[in-house]
Amino acid sequence: MSSEIDLLRSLDPEPPTPSTVDITRAIAAGRKRRLRRGVGYAGVAAVTTLAIAGAAVAVGQHGKTTKQPTTVAASPKPSASKVPKGNYTIPSTPNWGTVEAIPPTSCTIEKLPVPDGVRMALVSGGDPGGSWFVGRSYPKGGGYQAVIWHAGTATKVMLPGDLEENLVDVTANGDAVGWSYVQSGADGVKRPYAYVGRKIVQLKGVATGAANAINEAGAIAGEGGANPGTGRDQAVVWPSATAAPIVLPVPKGTAESTASDIDEDGTVVGSLDLKVPYVWFADGTYRALPLPTINGKKAVSARVFSIRNGWATGVADATSQDLAGANPGDGVAVRWNVRTGEVRLDDRGWDDMVDATNAQGWAVGMIKGRATYVAGDHKIVLPEVAKHDAGTLSTIANTLSDNGKVIGGQSDDASDTIRAVVWHCQ
Repeated sequence: MSSEIDLLRSLDPEPPTPSTVDITRAIAAGRKRRLRRGVGYAGVAAVTTLAIAGAAVAVGQHGKTTKQPTTVAASPKPSASKVPKGNYTIPSTPNWGTVEAIPPTSCTIEKLPVPDGVRMALVSGGDPGGSWFVGRSYPKGGGYQAVIWHAGTATKVMLPGDLEENLVDVTANGDAVGWSYVQSGADGVKRPYAYVGRKIVQLKGVATGAANAINEAGAIAGEGGANPGTGRDQAVVWPSATAAPIVLPVPKGTAESTASDIDEDGTVVGSLDLKVPYVWFADGTYRALPLPTINGKKAVSARVFSIRNGWATGVADATSQDLAGANPGDGVAVRWNVRTGEVRLDDRGWDDMVDATNAQGWAVGMIKGRATYVAGDHKIVLPEVAKHDAGTLSTIANTLSDNGKVIGGQSDDASDTIRAVVWHCQ
């Protein structure tokens, strides 16, 4: 299937109006922005003010991996390049492992409360335990408001700037990351922020950028740059919310790079030039992830969006795509075992890509135009707030807990207003 839907879903999920989207404009803009379940953006080129070239990093313990889908195409482990050692380490979560769980067979939907009586809101991230959620609301007077949910309570997080903002990931203790546009002259400058210990922290060392993910040890992955307005950011990791960033090394000639997610052992995944899937390991090595074979031919490009328990997820293109939006490409869901370099087409029936996955390898995404949860051998079409036609993106699941029991996302009500929701599965 065409990758237009994954491009559209990767945009800021909706403007502060009912869920009507100018498809042509959205797709054209989406090709210049980050592609993943959680909201963020790709960056460009090297940043001279970010001085670290790389780092040797601490290694944690991976958990047990459950049986994965049948291999469609595999590649041998590519050679890895060594990162020059620096003065930082990327924290890992000690003794982290897979939470053993029984696949659910049914789910119910619940609308989340929103501060100030606002109806329009969405969930863009959640913690592995399924007790914290983050996202944003669309206040009645216009604009955007970052929100964090826990134990049935919604709290506004007052990120600087009023142009656009979002929280996109959160830990089990409620520390969250995201970004906000801050007015600078006639334009807005996007800056990365963390919400740690119930305090807002602007991440150091960059003049522009975004924080896309945080692991349970507090390491943050994203992108940053020195020159606001140029779009020239590159993949970085902040070892903590108060640390200077580590610039993640990329091959010579790379124009764009982004760090889209970070695993509990410090492994970071992202993409180069919106076409090369990439991994940076916690031992200081890094490499491109292999491209799969699609219909007997090697894919021309791929992007990686997330990683959990050593398995990365993303989308590969069977045909080339024009970043200006004229040629959409042909996207297929893909999984990589970053430890071995194995690549697999994800043959569970996805229309285009996986929106979220957990440590079990279970996932949520679109199947036949409906938000669907695939857990083991079970496929569950997720309930909607109000009935809509398939393929309208009226319901999107964006988070999935490691035990498989809690999903977070959005679903349009009968008036086509986006509502922040969670699904409880058993």
